[in-house]
Amino acid sequence: DSYSNKKVVIALASNRTITKFLAAQTGNIPKNLGEQSYALRTTKAPQLSYWVLGGDTSGAMYGGFQIAENIDIDGLSGAFNMQETPFMLNRGMKLNMPLDRRIPTYIGKWSSNSTKKAIPNAWDLTFWKKLIDQQSRNRYNVLSIWVHHPFPALVKLADYPKVSLSRIEGFEGFVKELNHEQRVAFWREVMNYAHNRGMKVYFFNWNVHLNGAYGIDGLPDEETKMPEKMSSPKVTDYMYKSMRALLETYPELDGFGITSGDGMNKGEAGYAQNTEWTWNAMGKAVKDYLAANPTRKFNLIHREVETSPKVVDSIYAPLKALPNVTLNFSHKYAMAHMYSTTTPKWTLFLEDAAKLGFRSWLTIRNDDYFYFNWGDPKFVKEFLINIPNKQIVDGMYIGSDGYSPTRTYFCKDESMNGQLEVERRWYMEMLWGRMAYNPKLSDAIFKNKLAKRFPAVSSSALFDAWSLASRSLPKVTELVMGNWRFDYDWYPEGCWSDPRKGTGFRTIDGMANLTTVAQGSELCDIPKSAADLCDGKKSSYTVADEIQADSEKALSIINTMKSNGNGDLEMAIMNVKQMASLGIYYSYKIRGATYKKAGKIEKARAEMEKAYCWWISYTQLMEVTYYGDTFRNHSITPNWKYADDAALKEYTDLGGIGTPKCK
Repeated sequence: DSYSNKKVVIALASNRTITKFLAAQTGNIPKNLGEQSYALRTTKAPQLSYWVLGGDTSGAMYGGFQIAENIDIDGLSGAFNMQETPFMLNRGMKLNMPLDRRIPTYIGKWSSNSTKKAIPNAWDLTFWKKLIDQQSRNRYNVLSIWVHHPFPALVKLADYPKVSLSRIEGFEGFVKELNHEQRVAFWREVMNYAHNRGMKVYFFNWNVHLNGAYGIDGLPDEETKMPEKMSSPKVTDYMYKSMRALLETYPELDGFGITSGDGMNKGEAGYAQNTEWTWNAMGKAVKDYLAANPTRKFNLIHREVETSPKVVDSIYAPLKALPNVTLNFSHKYAMAHMYSTTTPKWTLFLEDAAKLGFRSWLTIRNDDYFYFNWGDPKFVKEFLINIPNKQIVDGMYIGSDGYSPTRTYFCKDESMNGQLEVERRWYMEMLWGRMAYNPKLSDAIFKNKLAKRFPAVSSSALFDAWSLASRSLPKVTELVMGNWRFDYDWYPEGCWSDPRKGTGFRTIDGMANLTTVAQGSELCDIPKSAADLCDGKKSSYTVADEIQADSEKALSIINTMKSNGNGDLEMAIMNVKQMASLGIYYSYKIRGATYKKAGKIEKARAEMEKAYCWWISYTQLMEVTYYGDTFRNHSITPNWKYADDAALKEYTDLGGIGTPKCK
């Protein structure tokens, strides 16, 4: 208390020595600070002092981040008196991360280029530390790693010694000589580093896949059918011992997520058999280990795929009864398209789980935007606040299935490659993490971030342009999603679907014949709009007008900005132009689809003539910025002009002649 200069104090609220000093300097002592919460206080006598008091160490860290941000913006002159507690207790990253060419993630036989390139990063400590640091600042506190079958890279079993990998192998000649002991040391260091940033670590698997173990130590080969593998005592024994070894080997591991569904019985009739298998293969191993180690805390998350809360509650009752384990239930929320309506209604079993005493997690999938650095705080706020039954939702994890975001490699400006994808998409990552902690954050927070990063342009104007361009695109998916709920159904960044399962380029005919909008949306679908049967709901014509107006305004703002050689700013400006151009394309396409459904062919043709021009504008902007790439269900190859002919055909099929002359 004799310190004569300005000072910042960061401490736990339970530190009575510090709170005594705070009270003596006329500070108001915060009360009832809980997990991850913090309070900021400012006192002026005997000198200017800033105080951060955390309900726990994570709360103190978040408060430290916030006071640093406040000082960065306002200098050592502001008065900061506030208190925050997390809106969502667990705010996670969902990383589909392969561990070896023999151990894929959910990628469809290595059809995703990003996933092949992810393997070296999976074993790069620098990658994990940078990721954890960046995302901790963004208030994420869960790292979940999703792998088909992680055990050959993580554990070693006496009864199945040959299953453990001898080294790590990737693609393009990548090999890393890491034996079992070295791999264990590696992952324990990652987990400890995460804990020191307030972050928990989970692995998730997809059950009956045995990648890396097929045909080894008496296990079935890869051609064995899934039901046979499920019923094999050998496989069950191997999985049980792998799961138990995982807990024994990694005392820092916080939890594990399992899925009954993929490769298992489909439909309600198979729920019991599926869940019996997950119990015998993994759940029982967790129960036996934790019963024998009562001081170990652990969280097991059972996903809702091809099972139900009632079945899990019955079969997993012995695990649920243990005091040192938490059994949670997980739901797909918004299916594969988080960028759609802000009120998705895909939580089939959320209330059923709550009635049985389960706390729940939400899987929030972004298989919409792999290139865009999307950013609309208004959408994020509404999406989070509208989560149903929030009182029984413990957390969420956000990520993609078709894309593994590790380090950037597809930018034509080589100076942008090599950075972490969470750095390239820094704005999108920040919005979801920060607002999952506090969805009521002021827009000023994000404008200030833009001002610090891009001082050469108006932060308020850039914020408006970025928000408007981003706001347009989810409306497209909300209107046309219908039954296109999976990632292979619809990729809005490319107006594309998996040609093996969908139709390739999504045409106006496909949109016009969708008789439902996104589940939970109150929009009027295209067929009803065409027939003038909207009954007060917003028609597809109105949605198209809104998309066009927002996108054109975004372009009018962003076109006044110059990067003057700043590559980072140039990327941000191009990002807004790309999103806005795609939005305008979809506005004309939606009207074209509606007019065609209404039998107004001349009007439809006029709309598709303009749509073609905006598609060309969009693909030109993408082509100068990014290389095309191959994802799990979508392929932008050989370049971004891949669908120009298909866009033209939509115009000529309506009677258009030649190629439209575009300004």
